[in-house]
Amino acid sequence: MVDPDLALETVRNIQHLPQQEEVHLTDALGRILAEKIHSTIDSPPFSKAAMDGYAVSRGDKSKTFRVVETIAAGNIPLREIKEGECASIMTGAMMPAGTDKVIRVEYTAEKEGRVSLIRDEPDGNVISKGENLKKGETVLQPRVLKVQDIGILASLGMDRVKVVIPPTVGIITTGTELRRPGEELKPGEIYNSNGYQLMAHLATVGSPHRYYGTISDRPEEIKEKILTALDENDIVLLSGGVSMGKFDFVPSVLKENGVDIKFHRIAIKPGKPTLFGTKEETFIFGLPGNPVSTFVIFEVFVKVLIYRWQGIDFQPAYKRARLTESFKRRNTERVEMLPVKVTGNEIELLNYHGSSHLNILSRANGLVRIERGIDFIEEGIELNVRQI
Repeated sequence: MVDPDLALETVRNIQHLPQQEEVHLTDALGRILAEKIHSTIDSPPFSKAAMDGYAVSRGDKSKTFRVVETIAAGNIPLREIKEGECASIMTGAMMPAGTDKVIRVEYTAEKEGRVSLIRDEPDGNVISKGENLKKGETVLQPRVLKVQDIGILASLGMDRVKVVIPPTVGIITTGTELRRPGEELKPGEIYNSNGYQLMAHLATVGSPHRYYGTISDRPEEIKEKILTALDENDIVLLSGGVSMGKFDFVPSVLKENGVDIKFHRIAIKPGKPTLFGTKEETFIFGLPGNPVSTFVIFEVFVKVLIYRWQGIDFQPAYKRARLTESFKRRNTERVEMLPVKVTGNEIELLNYHGSSHLNILSRANGLVRIERGIDFIEEGIELNVRQI
């Protein structure tokens, strides 16, 4: 068995030159930014009022001011403000010449064109030109574009952006016993959850997919589908048929058809039979058939491959929390990724039955990594929980 960290390093070290395309901002959410973005403007491009009020000079010690102009957002001030004068100004409007402070409306009383202070204004209430962002400053690095990033790009006047073209991923599920949801089960059969789970996983990372359906555990059928998928996709995900059973033909079929196996069998629980290989410029993962294994291996390894293929390193989110009860286990030869539920800063251990117990993931919102050789963790210990 290969160490999980060495297996992960193998995936992180793949070599691929990402290709780019330009898309409209409305299509950019969730895509990976292909280049650094530098601001072409100051933000804001002019000094502006941070709230509704009256624009004055900080050095003007007058107690009453004559209103000489009203400035709405989007209007250009027409007058320079002199001592004893002010401009009525709206939030976001350009500050007029001769002013550097806004007295908020609620600190004043206006009557017949004159404004009197009823309370001292301690703040400037002005957003200065370039205060938020200077022209030429780096705004965004290559990353998965979030909602706020789209707003930032729009604020710079950009309506299009260069993004990485994601990999096309082929999905094959193996297992003579598998049936499509909606069909009637016969004795000995189960529903195919992995195919649908993998398609949903790929939707969350923005990769288009081709689903080749479920194939039986026959070498000739496995070979035909694998060769087709390798020819048509950048990454291929196989579910099932990678363990040590008499009908687990996937590893031998891959080897016989030119796939370079980088590793097979990882010291991880769940997911021990996992396989990773390459053929020319296509990458292939063989995932165990048990659905929790498929879920965990996608999160820990496949997601890393998909993002690395696009030129960035995926870093999962973690939360620090403490165990509410002690954890024990008998077998410590593998790293264990344990589904848990985190509420506030507390980790709840779930009644987890193993890698076939898919419905436990409806309660879990995190994975705790238990290192090899660890058989007991005391209640109250703080752990890092990988959020899922």
